[in-house]
Amino acid sequence: MLNRIRKIGNALDKAGNIIQADFVDKNMITLAHLMRYKMTKMKKEGSFAEEEIQKLFLVLLPKTDFAGKVFSVGGYERDKLLGTPSKDLDIVIEEDGGAKRLAEFLHNEFPEQTTAPWQQGGSPDDKKEKKTYPIWGISFKEDVEYDGVKYKTSGGDLDIADTQSEYFPDSESRQRETKYDTLEADNERRDFTVNMLLRDLTSGELKDLTGTSKQDIEKGILRHKSIDMLRRSFEEDPLRIMRLIRFQCKYDWEIPLSVLRVAKEMAPRMEIISWERITGELEKVAKVGKLKRAVRLMRAIGLLEYILPEIYAMIGINHDKRTHEEGDVYKHTLQVLSHAPPTIIGQFSALLHDVGKPTTQEFVKDKITFYGHDKVGGEIAEAVLRRLKFEKDDIKLVRRLVEEHMNIPNLFGNDEANIKSYRKFIRRVGDTMMDSLIDLARADSLGTLPPKDYIPEFRKKLEDAMEVPIEDKSILDGNEIKQLLNIKPGPIIGKVMKFLDDLSDKKAEEGVILDKEDARQAILEEFGKTQEADDSSMSDIKDPEFSDFISKLEKGELQFVNTYSDNPRKDNHYPTGGRGPMMLNEVPGPQ
Repeated sequence: MLNRIRKIGNALDKAGNIIQADFVDKNMITLAHLMRYKMTKMKKEGSFAEEEIQKLFLVLLPKTDFAGKVFSVGGYERDKLLGTPSKDLDIVIEEDGGAKRLAEFLHNEFPEQTTAPWQQGGSPDDKKEKKTYPIWGISFKEDVEYDGVKYKTSGGDLDIADTQSEYFPDSESRQRETKYDTLEADNERRDFTVNMLLRDLTSGELKDLTGTSKQDIEKGILRHKSIDMLRRSFEEDPLRIMRLIRFQCKYDWEIPLSVLRVAKEMAPRMEIISWERITGELEKVAKVGKLKRAVRLMRAIGLLEYILPEIYAMIGINHDKRTHEEGDVYKHTLQVLSHAPPTIIGQFSALLHDVGKPTTQEFVKDKITFYGHDKVGGEIAEAVLRRLKFEKDDIKLVRRLVEEHMNIPNLFGNDEANIKSYRKFIRRVGDTMMDSLIDLARADSLGTLPPKDYIPEFRKKLEDAMEVPIEDKSILDGNEIKQLLNIKPGPIIGKVMKFLDDLSDKKAEEGVILDKEDARQAILEEFGKTQEADDSSMSDIKDPEFSDFISKLEKGELQFVNTYSDNPRKDNHYPTGGRGPMMLNEVPGPQ
């Protein structure tokens, strides 16, 4: 395996110089590490490519009639000012039809190094298509050379748009109409001042048409040029409220009270937004580990009961204060989110781990219980993620994590649990889910007051249980079991394999590895006699009536005959041509 990985590493080295000093010990590299590193490197290169494209424009555009008309806008300039990498280079051109012309100019100038331009939102040749926008895309496939200078543009992507104003004719839809307009009008339609910086790609000058964009980025304030403009912005495109939440979570920026009031006023408009777009914003928040903050903001704005009513239902569902000093299920969930890893699976499994508690709460004497909340929660979690249009594999994994999240504390808290118990747990959970489940259990324990971080000790118990490795496959496969017992395929194969797992765990407690010979001998001792009984003739069964039935069937004294019912259907659902079912009758004897 290591030789194979080294070959992969060498191949990647030659192809793209992938492996750098980041990996100290190449023998420990896994294929997953290599691919993860490859993706990270590509993202970094992509960000670098956009910077090179800007440099290219600064020498290319002044010699053309595009001079003074082309600007980079929005998030790219915002992140550049913040010193964070950004791959989204959005460009506007102050010319009606200029986006198409600029894209075609770039492709004509560098035909081998760029893709053919494409129009976003539909085919530009389809005159009936109303969803096309004056936005064109083009990508750099290779580095380019211009005036004797090489620019490392490979991997760079551009979105080029005419400067435009927009309006939304249908108040129940985000579907917009656009028309060519000035640079100032284009700038005003953007959501927040922090996204309104421009850079002239002819001169390199940074332009702040609002007068506050640069200052708001530096101070970290999310607002628009005016409250009236912000109200209109949220009303026309309510997804911008989710973007407000995302920017606050990602950058820890301040939201003025006046902005929060407008967001709350426009929150009911969120119903026109598709679940896919809402989920896209939530996933971006999850990737920076700030879903807790997003949930709190959604509650403050009035979005939580619409987007995540199952989380809203946790409010006021009290715990037993002797085990949960932090408060109700909602507060506990927020605490758990604080300790969950910054991944989509990590954040959403933490968010939904106790989603079954509101429906399972019971008061037993002086105690509050939630028996079965993990299993009920798994079903609810799946329903929530289906509504949010999550990927099927993510839905399946989060549901399992919710259903299993109590098993780690239960196993660790069981004084009678031994190596065999831990090995059964490892085998049932599997490698792919184990780390995520441990992460969830740790977040759950740290999110409970008083916190109890038992996970390091739990990991030690797992390591002890794995001193004798757990094989991915049974020591004997199905064919070997069939040959050994001289049996046909059936449920008995699964029983034998379970027996082998139990036997392997029992041997592991003694520090011994089960070998094939011992496995075969144990199977014969356990199942040999059983199979002799199973293989016996059916006529040996002691039930007199059943034995008589089998005897007549073997002698041909029973046959299938038509009952000739008056069923009117004339189709192939009945072997009698649609006239009735077949029955077993005795064959008449000679008259």
